[in-house]
Amino acid sequence: MSRRTFLSLSTAVAAGAAATSLTGCGSGGKKTGEAASSKVKLPSYVPFTKVKPDLPPNAKGLSAGFLSYPKDLVRSVPKTPGDGSKITMLTEIWTQPPTPKGSNAYWKKVDKELGVDLTAILGTDPGYEEKFSATIAGGNLPDLLWIPPNQGIQHIAELLEAKCADITEYVSGDAVKEYPNLAAMTPAHWKTAVVNGKIWGAPVPYPAFGQVYAGNPKVWEKADGIQATSPEEFLAKCKEVTGGKVWALEPIYVNTASVLSQCFGAPNKWRQNKDGSLTWFQDTDEYLETLNFILKLKKAGVFYPGNPKMADAYIKMAQGSIGATVHASPFQARGEIRVQDPGLAAEIMVPFAAGGNKPNHHFHLGTIGYTAIRKGDEKRVRMLLGVLNYLAAPFGSKEREFLEFGTEGEDFTYDKNGFPERTKQGKQQVEGLFSGLQTVTTSPFALIASSFTGDERAQDVKDVYAVEQKLLETAVRNPVVGHYSDAYTQHYGRMSTEATDLVNDIVSGRKKLSEWKPFWAEWKNKGLDQMAKEFAKSIEKSA
Repeated sequence: MSRRTFLSLSTAVAAGAAATSLTGCGSGGKKTGEAASSKVKLPSYVPFTKVKPDLPPNAKGLSAGFLSYPKDLVRSVPKTPGDGSKITMLTEIWTQPPTPKGSNAYWKKVDKELGVDLTAILGTDPGYEEKFSATIAGGNLPDLLWIPPNQGIQHIAELLEAKCADITEYVSGDAVKEYPNLAAMTPAHWKTAVVNGKIWGAPVPYPAFGQVYAGNPKVWEKADGIQATSPEEFLAKCKEVTGGKVWALEPIYVNTASVLSQCFGAPNKWRQNKDGSLTWFQDTDEYLETLNFILKLKKAGVFYPGNPKMADAYIKMAQGSIGATVHASPFQARGEIRVQDPGLAAEIMVPFAAGGNKPNHHFHLGTIGYTAIRKGDEKRVRMLLGVLNYLAAPFGSKEREFLEFGTEGEDFTYDKNGFPERTKQGKQQVEGLFSGLQTVTTSPFALIASSFTGDERAQDVKDVYAVEQKLLETAVRNPVVGHYSDAYTQHYGRMSTEATDLVNDIVSGRKKLSEWKPFWAEWKNKGLDQMAKEFAKSIEKSA
């Protein structure tokens, strides 16, 4: 997943956002999403137990860990789900596009495994919102439609009601057991697919833990590592490692604010007050303190002198010219730097206490959206649910190995440690298509050694698992996940963009910190207060 999108996905709040208009879906209906969404019965949770992890997960959010690749894979889907018909799929890929279907042997095998003739419309980042809107405007809705949580797509509720299948009766409660791989998703996953009191699609599970700093240990060695116990110590360490052609931090200031606001005790997107009201995290004293501290970092000259939207920060971090970069989760913090340098084990910073407050690590949503199904008769909808059930095959299953790696000897081989490794053909034919299939839906996240690059894969799993244990001590959830706000879908995209621009302007010196509070006072009348009231109403009704 690209840097721009995976970090923005970490800031999402609930299904849908606002910017791009979807025409032809209707928008005049009564808006009752926030009330209805509080009452839906979520699918039963039945975890997959045929493959036992080396490091156990827990109900609080700790990931399962697998230190090696299973020698004996199990079957998770007993029969081909498709009926031989043609299906279309709109999804997004986060890597190079695959070889076209006509000359892609893997794609043809996917058709055979799924029992369908699959056409995949592959969007890219940036650009998925335009691809999405153009596809909808064309009037021929795909059978499977990936809906991201915050890529600027407006009127999602109207689109779902007008064009998509309400799958609540097929997956609510124990009904989901007909699709065991979908049943292995937690209620927290399913909450993100609830709109207007109905379940609209299969979630796309994602790491539960949120944004963190990853540090190049070679850079931070002179400061005894990136870990700190206070803002003063962190600032001192940043100064110590900055010099010559090395700067402590990347210049993507809004992500710096997201991570460091956890240290100052800022809420995870929304604070639920004692009277039940909600406060947006950027409109808090804790976030303002964070910005004030970032100005001190800026004055000290510890930020790399680059663009706040720079795309090559990870490369520069691996090369040693940037000391630390922000990543969407601890898993990505270790994994993405391994891709840049297989021998570099990034150190992951645990939030320190600042401003007299306890740190709050911010859990991620747990998904990157969900995939809806086009309206059709029950037989058709159930068939497509079966296809989604196959795509959600868990680690350790034959289906998951095939989806991710293709056919042994052609698309992948096993390395000396028994891990699958794509061949040249696999990279050309499998990698891009699997990226799109995995965006449609996938199994609940786990720390898997084969997901890392390099020779220390098992150690990477242990290290990230240990960091998750530490983060769990202070981790807090976003209280509005699983709740719906019409105002949020309408205003969030513009509000977020304007706030990011203002952060960049303040830190860069183009505007003053004193302009931050008035900005939010103005936004309260432009939609923020309405978002808060609608989310609070939904929470109250579900209590």
